[in-house]
Amino acid sequence: MAFENKMTSDGGAPVKIKIRLRTRCPSTLQEGFVHLGDEKMSEEFLIKEMEKYKEKHMALLEDISKLEQKKEDAENLAQKFKERAEKEEKKMMENERVLSDQNQKFQTTINSSWENNQKLKAEEQHMKDRIFYLEKENEKLEAICSSGVERKMVFKGKVSGNIPRCPMNVKHQIRFSVNGGTALIVFEDPSVAARLIKKNSHKVAMEDSHINVKAEPVQLMVLDTLSMDMSRSPHKILVSNLPASIAKENLLDKLELFFSKTRNGGGEVESREFLADSWSVILTFANEGVAPQLVEKKKFDVPFGEKDTYQVCVSPSLDGNITKYQMKRLLCNRTVLITGIPDIKDEETMKDLLEIHFQKASNDGGEVQELLYCPEGKNTVALFEDDEDDQPQKE
Repeated sequence: MAFENKMTSDGGAPVKIKIRLRTRCPSTLQEGFVHLGDEKMSEEFLIKEMEKYKEKHMALLEDISKLEQKKEDAENLAQKFKERAEKEEKKMMENERVLSDQNQKFQTTINSSWENNQKLKAEEQHMKDRIFYLEKENEKLEAICSSGVERKMVFKGKVSGNIPRCPMNVKHQIRFSVNGGTALIVFEDPSVAARLIKKNSHKVAMEDSHINVKAEPVQLMVLDTLSMDMSRSPHKILVSNLPASIAKENLLDKLELFFSKTRNGGGEVESREFLADSWSVILTFANEGVAPQLVEKKKFDVPFGEKDTYQVCVSPSLDGNITKYQMKRLLCNRTVLITGIPDIKDEETMKDLLEIHFQKASNDGGEVQELLYCPEGKNTVALFEDDEDDQPQKE
């Protein structure tokens, strides 16, 4: 059964509705089918059904619109989340880069600190080795200083404003060759020597004539620095504080006899050496174990006669080798070398004439302290020593 009706919705275009009804059994109404009575009631029923479905349709459209709005909102929210995620990712990547740079800097700092630490450890080890070496050297010096070598010292009021670089003082004794036809003159005032050297040429009056001579500076080669490698001898001892009233040979015999006996801690004496400048003796033993034990005891009562006993001091004997030295030129500030002196007068007369000439202030001279003249055809040697002035002495 089919029913077709035309109607309009809200004054719009006509809507065609076609309903097909089917029945299998005349006496039974099947599900999905609408039983219509008369035609009038069927039309009203259909209109109501159409309105009802229209409302449902509108509701569905409204639901669709809401769903689309929610979808759009969800997409906007998803876009915001995406943008925020991208922003956070960029921020995280930037943080990772910053952290990587900081980590690199920290690693560089750590490496530098490690290298500095290694250098400090090396320096510390070097200082420890140096301290150990100095302690050993100090022990040697203490052994030497405390070995019982005694000297009587007295302060006489003389002071010095300079602290010496080395506690060892070297006294120079320099031999200066004086050739023939020259003279050495020592003045009391250094400015006189400097003035004569600066003028250089001088005319010295003789009794009936004059001679032309030259004034030149005196330069000596002296020791400037000295390095020595010193060590304690295992075979030798230095015996000091010896009585001055006993002859040299008697001293040597008594000391050799005393220190060769084992009951005195000694042993076989191989050699002996007398030091006249310090009035002491160096004994050399055949066995190297003897000298250290004698040095450790330091003092011994040695009989030098039947009843006379004298306490002597035993200290280490040092063996030294010069490892380095430097020389320098030293200008004698009060000494002038006069050259070009002809052999026209005897030695004493020429010496007096030179002294008279260079002592006069009118000749740029001054007070003469010493004068050494060597005539032509002869040679002599002047000895210079360190005693605060340059005094030449004839040998």
